[in-house]
Amino acid sequence: MNQVTVGIIGGTGGMGRLFERLFVRAGHRVLIAGRTTELTYRGLVDQSDVIILSTPEESSLHICEDIGPFIPPHKALMDFCSLKQRIVKKMAECTEAEVVGTHPMFGPHTESIQGQNIILCPARGERWYRWIEAEFKREGAVVSTMLPEDHDRAMAVAQGLTHFLTICMGRTLQKLNMSPADAGPYSTPIFKLKNDLIGRLFAQDPDLYVTLVGGNPYVEDVLKTFLETVDEGKRNLLTGNRSAGLDFLGDIREFLGDFCDRGLSESNKIMRSVVCSPKSDS
Repeated sequence: MNQVTVGIIGGTGGMGRLFERLFVRAGHRVLIAGRTTELTYRGLVDQSDVIILSTPEESSLHICEDIGPFIPPHKALMDFCSLKQRIVKKMAECTEAEVVGTHPMFGPHTESIQGQNIILCPARGERWYRWIEAEFKREGAVVSTMLPEDHDRAMAVAQGLTHFLTICMGRTLQKLNMSPADAGPYSTPIFKLKNDLIGRLFAQDPDLYVTLVGGNPYVEDVLKTFLETVDEGKRNLLTGNRSAGLDFLGDIREFLGDFCDRGLSESNKIMRSVVCSPKSDS
């Protein structure tokens, strides 16, 4: 396919700029429209082949209603929202264009998408779905295709549970008055990494994490299972019954199988990067 004009609404943000660089590097023309740009959303739609919504979900839902009717069938409407059911349904309802839900599984601070996961949820059309898939794969991304419902169920664990744990660990440190900044002398590499992840989360837009945890309808069931597991862990690990604790951990290890050794190998690489060697005085 020859040069494509990609219009990114919300393109002045971090994710928009990241993908602007990607598409420009691939030889395409990129237009950017935001709340402060001279180019309007309608103007961007008129001039673009592919329109991408790179705004928070609630904003994307409203913008979709405004621009959808003006996107003809031969063009495409996509999004970068972290949840897919509502936005993919809304895009399909609001336009006759091809529709591809798109979820880059990384943040705007990513230097390259090589090796990074991107999930596509195509809702209408084949041409632009295949085009965007090929664009991402050429850059080295790992591209998967899922139904929007399956995507959101998976995100309830991959994002909802993960961020919930990080948030609650940060709150626990606050209640214990244990500042991560003062934890250096007694930090193991894993504790340091966890503290860094807490800092990373709270350094970014809190609205994103409220949406990822509270906006996904499947998170509640996942957290119910998790809290049941916490009680199970307390019964097996905090009662002084060594045999019960070993059985509890052994059962989980059996489930994980060969992944245990692979996880150890991969995490060792991370640990080596977390623990920096002292700088030489010379």
